[in-house]
Amino acid sequence: MDWYWRMRMGFPPRSEDREALRRIAPELFGRDWEITVEPTSDQHPIWGRPFQREIRLWLGTLDDRPTVTVHEGACPQYDCPLRLGRRSGQIMGGQTSGDDAHPGGEVVLELMTVAGGWSAKAKTFFDMARKVHGGKGPVKNLLVTDPYIYSDKSEENTTGGIDNFLQYLDCLDISQSEIAIYQPPYAKGKKGTSGALWRRAVEQHGKTQGYGVRFGFFRTITETRFHDRFYLARHRDGSVSGLFGPSMNGLNDKSFVLVGELEELTLKRLRHCLDGWA
Repeated sequence: MDWYWRMRMGFPPRSEDREALRRIAPELFGRDWEITVEPTSDQHPIWGRPFQREIRLWLGTLDDRPTVTVHEGACPQYDCPLRLGRRSGQIMGGQTSGDDAHPGGEVVLELMTVAGGWSAKAKTFFDMARKVHGGKGPVKNLLVTDPYIYSDKSEENTTGGIDNFLQYLDCLDISQSEIAIYQPPYAKGKKGTSGALWRRAVEQHGKTQGYGVRFGFFRTITETRFHDRFYLARHRDGSVSGLFGPSMNGLNDKSFVLVGELEELTLKRLRHCLDGWA
């Protein structure tokens, strides 16, 4: 009865489902099939005409859907969420994606990377940052939603959050004299203590690299908070690039994380949530 549960769950019939039904009810496959006998009183009503007609309709759907591997990255279903990633002509990672290169559509999975371990996460995150922000021109300002941006220590008591943020800054093209960094107003820790220590470290790093740093707090339209960690960079031409990942203080522990690029539609929605940063 595997075919029954597949039908109830909305899956298409497989070849083995068709064969199973052909063995128990070959009449369903006849061209002149028509039910002429109504179920008796001791039969369950689902086995009557409506149910048999439903099976016929189900058998008339398309055959097996082709299996698609993650490496191929093109789902044959037009409404599959895996096809809602890049759009033709959008620049990602310094390269332009087009219909010729990906005729089946782009996939969100191509934008994500999983990493874990003591050093793999940090390397993966910084490599992704260089890919996402690179090739788009100098960065004017940066917006970080990480609520633990001030904290140098992670939940696993590993340290390095501040140094990781400084390494993230080194991934950016800051070729002008100043960059503005917008912090979350809901960041954990006191703004006058842990926040001040973080800002001093960032400011001093900027001086050694030859640029000034101006700090501010971003606002959201509805005064809501971001739970996820987004890192958005506005470039000199007005375009915005962004990636998601863990907190900076979580790049040195052993847990696994997802790191990836924020695609155009997501960036647009995020910018509409921000007050004065659209």
